[in-house]
Amino acid sequence: MARSGLSAGALYHYFPSKDHLIQAVCEDAIHTALDDVTSSSLPESPERVHGIRDGREHARLMAQIWGEAAVSPRLAERVRHHLATAHAKATDLIRVERTVRGVPADPDATGTAHVLLALLTGYTLRLAMGDEESPDAFVRAIDTIIKTP
Repeated sequence: MARSGLSAGALYHYFPSKDHLIQAVCEDAIHTALDDVTSSSLPESPERVHGIRDGREHARLMAQIWGEAAVSPRLAERVRHHLATAHAKATDLIRVERTVRGVPADPDATGTAHVLLALLTGYTLRLAMGDEESPDAFVRAIDTIIKTP
C-alpha cells in the first residue's frame, strides 16, 4: 500500500475484498511472467525469468501464486487461463523455431510446450528458493528440447 500511496480504506474502494486484491496482484504477476517467457526466443526464457523485475522477488511472488492457486479454485481457474494462453504462444513459437531450423514437427509441439512450461516453472521455483545458479544450463536444455526431432 505504501507504493500506491493509498490507505487500506481507499484501496478497498477499488477491490471489494482481500481475495479480489490478491487475485488482481496474482493475475498481473502471472500474466507478466508468462508473457515475458513466451515473448520471442524460447531458449532465452530462463534468462528472462532471471531478469524479470527483480528476478528472485518476482520468483517468490510466483511461488506464492502457485501455492495460493492450489487452495483457491477461483484463482486456480485464472492461472489455468493464463497458462493456456502461454501454452498456445509457446506451441506457436516452437513450431516457428523448428521451421526456421529445418527440424521436423515431431515430437509434437503441443507436448513440448507443456514440458517447456513445466521446466520454466521449476526454474522459477528454484530461483524463489535462492538458487542463484546461472540460467545457462536451462537455456541449453530448452534449445535441445526445441530442436530435437
